[in-house]
Amino acid sequence: MLLALISVMAFSQDKVVDYLHVGKTLMFQDKKFELKWCQHLVEAFYLQEWLPNGETFDNYEQMLSVSLSFSESLGVQFFVDAKVRELEERKKSDKCCNYLVYENKGEYIIDFLVSDGVDGELNLVELDIHHYKPVVVNGKKAIQLNHYTRRAYGDAIIPFLESLKDKKTDWISELTQMKIVCKMK
Repeated sequence: MLLALISVMAFSQDKVVDYLHVGKTLMFQDKKFELKWCQHLVEAFYLQEWLPNGETFDNYEQMLSVSLSFSESLGVQFFVDAKVRELEERKKSDKCCNYLVYENKGEYIIDFLVSDGVDGELNLVELDIHHYKPVVVNGKKAIQLNHYTRRAYGDAIIPFLESLKDKKTDWISELTQMKIVCKMK
């Protein structure tokens, strides 16, 4: 998934559109994130991604994303189960891969760690926090995924992993409390 996401972004379009009308900038952890990428290939799915100023998709340390999936028949549990299956499969080849799933009043959080490397050497580790929640947009049922990614590369990996215990709870709390309301015009 990690490498597939990087490959997709290499072909990103020049014009970035705020399809979800949540803003060209978002604030997270007292940092301003700017809308840098969007995708709307099918009518039922939208994805937008924000990076801090100065970061690029080639080598970013943080990213926020929001996706919206319209579905009258698929609930939050379907999307959570799909992500869990993906992570279970990834565990077979990624020794760092692990995850936790939390549920609160029909909303779910999955926090997970993945890595990438060559010949047993880690190039990067990535902590992802997914917040899935059912929403209604323009009278249509949808699943909104608010997602925060934090990465470390090379020599920064061990200090990053050691700091997760202290920082992850704050990141989860802030992400789940963000007032991101998708609108379609």
